[in-house]
Amino acid sequence: MSQGLSQENQPKPTVLVVDDEASICWAFEKMLKSEGYQAFTASSAEEGLRIAASIKPSLVFLDVRLPKEDGLSALPKFRATANNVPVIVMTAFGDLDTAVTAVARGAADYITKPFKLEDVLAKCRQVLSHGPKGSFVAVRRPEAFKPTLVGRSIAIQSAFRQIALVAGSDLSVLITGETGTGKELVAMAIHQHSLRKDKPYFPIAPVTLNPDLIESELFGHVKGAFTGATDDKIGLFEKAEGGTVLLDEIGELPLGTQAKLLRVLEQGDFFRVGDVRPRRCDVRILAATNRDLRQAVRAGNFREDLYYRLNGLHIQLPPLRERGEDVGLLCQYFLTAIGYPNAETAVGKELLELLQQRPWRGNIRELRNAIEHAAVVARGRPLVISDFPAEEEGDNQGAVPEANLNTLLEDLLRNLMGTDEIGAKGLQQAFLDRVEPTLLRFAMSQCSGNRVKAAELLGIHRGTLRERLKYYQLEDN
Repeated sequence: MSQGLSQENQPKPTVLVVDDEASICWAFEKMLKSEGYQAFTASSAEEGLRIAASIKPSLVFLDVRLPKEDGLSALPKFRATANNVPVIVMTAFGDLDTAVTAVARGAADYITKPFKLEDVLAKCRQVLSHGPKGSFVAVRRPEAFKPTLVGRSIAIQSAFRQIALVAGSDLSVLITGETGTGKELVAMAIHQHSLRKDKPYFPIAPVTLNPDLIESELFGHVKGAFTGATDDKIGLFEKAEGGTVLLDEIGELPLGTQAKLLRVLEQGDFFRVGDVRPRRCDVRILAATNRDLRQAVRAGNFREDLYYRLNGLHIQLPPLRERGEDVGLLCQYFLTAIGYPNAETAVGKELLELLQQRPWRGNIRELRNAIEHAAVVARGRPLVISDFPAEEEGDNQGAVPEANLNTLLEDLLRNLMGTDEIGAKGLQQAFLDRVEPTLLRFAMSQCSGNRVKAAELLGIHRGTLRERLKYYQLEDN
């Protein structure tokens, strides 16, 4: 054993290197001393454990191939001996089984020989700066975990209010929003708080079904209705009797099937494929889509009468980029769900600010996947930005060119001219009704729900802001 820097009243981080190659120990010791660390080395696991028990190192570099007890077998002993010290495993035999075993036994990281000393030093700095606070945590989604809607922003609170108002009725609800914003969670919440909560709940996306069998899946069929129909089949609406059906991506439903769905909504009955006898149906229908159904109606791809029947109440979910103040809460929620240690403090202020700046094009679904990715990399310590998957190229280039923006606005105005939305209120108010809610939600999000600051940002009186929020049913109380 060779001892590096002497201990001082306030000792510097202590690193123990366990390797039977003298040249490796010498190189590590020289590198660590140059960085101001205290360095200890050992040529066997047994010697290393004795040193670790004495000095309680801040970090251990542990080789896999050692003279007597191998590094993988000794790894848990080092962690138990030195207060769950982070251990970086080293090996010249970089195979999958070794890597998996090392991580499963609590290794903070894994490096293969030959390696560059500057890369090793970078790992050393990272682990010592953000080292694990406890034992290894196997990150997984518990089977008992049931996702729910989370958020304090005015935008999501508005959605909560609408859910509360509509849940107790049998009104059809149209839920819209970008992919990953939580449309199915809204539908589930409506069902769970309704009088039908003890009855079946079936979410289904018609777009995932065989186009030739959609009507059979929804309404069932009778024996002999088509080739292969060897028996009667009960469809989704019969299975969900008394309960709730969510039709996800409703905009992809074929026009012919739309007409039959309209009959369910208007008359409360349907025909099995090939049957001549209607069957009664008591099912609440919820619909979700990330498409603009009004545009689909104008294009002739969606029935206007069905659109208005589905749109008994419209819940528009905001994208995550308009819910910046909810990012920290969602991070904590997902970390708690996977049992991450100290979930409430695992995302620090600086990291949170960086995460709030991301565009999150995949919205909450993307954030959840990113959190679980980071948790696997961080292995129990506080998260840092390098733990997260890198942003896709172009994510920071989200600004719309002025010419394209003008074209989009002109298209919106032309679309309004072809609708009955103008009426007595005129084109200007109809245009504002389309764009102002997004403006208000953005301002409130940027100001963390503070109306005074939001009014200043918008350049309007706070009383005017209060009136506009009330007009668009965006109040946070």
